Amino acid sequence: MFINNHSYFSLRYGTVAPESILKMAQKKGIKTLALTDINNTSASLDFVRMAPKYNIKPVLGVDFRNNSIQQFVLLAQNNNGFQQINTYLSSFTDVSDIPEQAKTLEDTVVIYPYTKCRHFILKKNEFLGVNTEHIPELEYSRVSLNIDKILILHTSSFRDKKDFNTHRLLRAIDQNTLLSKLSLNTQGQANDLYIDEKLLQYQFAAWPKLIENTYQLLDQCTISFDFEHIHSQNQKTFSGDGKKDFELLKTLCEQGLPYRYPNPNEIILNRIEKELN
Repeated sequence: MFINNHSYFSLRYGTVAPESILKMAQKKGIKTLALTDINNTSASLDFVRMAPKYNIKPVLGVDFRNNSIQQFVLLAQNNNGFQQINTYLSSFTDVSDIPEQAKTLEDTVVIYPYTKCRHFILKKNEFLGVNTEHIPELEYSRVSLNIDKILILHTSSFRDKKDFNTHRLLRAIDQNTLLSKLSLNTQGQANDLYIDEKLLQYQFAAWPKLIENTYQLLDQCTISFDFEHIHSQNQKTFSGDGKKDFELLKTLCEQGLPYRYPNPNEIILNRIEKELN
């Protein structure tokens, strides 16, 4: 049911650590959860690695936004889809240039926000996402709706009001403005909370097909990485011997010291020793 969730890797926006999200989800009985940070996939591999510890099936994607304006959410149906999303994300040198409609990518699903995109002619892999605010309008438009193309798009960014207040500070920093002058369209909403799955089901009880559609989508998404056989490619030593590396570093410090401090005192020498250790 939860296909749009943000961690603090949604830079200058999110407030919650990826593992904290998984802990909360486990307590709330959530079995499948999508991590869709804003214009970012930095937390994705750790999220997938940690998810089994909390008996949660991880799904990966990206929430593509211009500032705080959501354009669309892309979810990966498999590893290839995740690679496609990363390549697509990397094509934007300026994230303020993200278009209203997503490029067609293999093994991905696109979810557009209902209010601004309901006029779109949707492709096979494209859907509209609604939240509780849209329910009255759904009731009004029930006859004309293509119910098979609508999902529940509840955004989860904060645990509580304290998180939301922290988020507003981050947004003010990002916008280089005073908190009192922070525009509403550059920040999230106070009700973008991590909530119980049963509550979300209750809110959409009159629309069981939307609940079914959302679960079906999550069932179609599977991400798997072999972490057991991955080894660091980082060079372990410079010279082939750790002790020789240390002696070389110490020698270079001694050679460079006169350039920075022609007459080093005991405080400086002690500090060098501390840094080397």
